[in-house]
Order: sequence, then structure tokens, then C-alpha cells
Amino acid sequence: MTGWHRGGLAAVGVAVAAGIVLHWFGSVDAVNQMLSDTVSSAPGAALLGVACAALVVAAGCLAVGARHAARSGLVRGLLGLWAAGLAALAVFPTNLPGTAVTTGAVIHRYGAALAVAVPPAIGLLVARTRRLRTASMVTGGAAALYGAAHLPAMLTGAEILPYAGLAERVVLGLTLLVVVMTAAALREGSEEWT
Repeated sequence: MTGWHRGGLAAVGVAVAAGIVLHWFGSVDAVNQMLSDTVSSAPGAALLGVACAALVVAAGCLAVGARHAARSGLVRGLLGLWAAGLAALAVFPTNLPGTAVTTGAVIHRYGAALAVAVPPAIGLLVARTRRLRTASMVTGGAAALYGAAHLPAMLTGAEILPYAGLAERVVLGLTLLVVVMTAAALREGSEEWT
């Protein structure tokens, strides 16, 4: 296993651990509230930042692994876009339920869209197996469905749909699965160069 691959997997592990732990802080309902609502407490906001920062590190690790990938420039550019979306999530907090939508909250929401839309596109670009192509298409479809259902809340601050929090967490889980599978595909491709 190469250093960038180990680093990327470790970063995903840190993000998952931070995501799990942040559910213990505050009173966010994992079924009906967004993960971003954890910013209502200082520990929740810090852990959300840690999770996003860890995934930015994962994006950097994958960019190193993508140096020999087909369409390397495009893959690395998309990884940069993914990292920018994650940074927006961490830097610009969302508005809390029942409060006015701020410019920062809108930036946060577009960052969230990038955070789940970009990894499946990268997975499709580097896929060498049917498993990664299928996982990327399923994840992209789930993200698109979730985005379409969540669009009124995202654009206008309207009430979110019931079970939106659970749906968000399923999409995030699928996204991280695609990231791990993409890392494996990039590792296999880089081993052919050694």
C-alpha cells in the first residue's frame, strides 16, 4: 500500500470518526435534521470542521495518486473542486433551523452539493471495474434525488422533508464508499507505473 493511499484511507477514517462523535453533541435528530445543524454547539462545529478538513486531506492524497491516471488533469481538478466544497462547508456555517438564510448559509449549501456530487463523477472517470462504475452511478443518482427533493429548502430556507437527515447520512455514506473505492482504483493504476 502506498503512502498516499494509506494517508487517504486514514483521513476518511478520521472524517467518519468525527462524524459519528459529533452526533453525541447537542440535540440534533439524525433522522430529521441535517448534519450541518451540529454547529449549534461549539464541539459539534469543531467536529464538523475536523471531518471536512480530514476529507480535504483525503482529496489531496487522491490527487497524488491520480498523477498517472487517465485524464489526470481533469481528475485532479475535480478533486480540487471537491476540496473547495468541503472547505466551504467548514468555513461557512449553515443557518440554524428557524433562522434567516444568510449568504454564508447559501455558500455552505453549495459546498455541500459539491461535496456529494463530485466524488461519483471522479469515480466514473477512474473506474476500471463495474463495481466502481455501479457504485458511482448509484451514489450520483442518490445525490441527485436527494438534491432535487432538498432544493426548495436549499434555495429558500423552506422546511426540510421528513427523514431528510437520514437520507443525507445515507448519501454521505455512499459518497465515502465511492471515495474509498476510487482510492483503490487509483492505487491499482499507480502500481502499474512502478
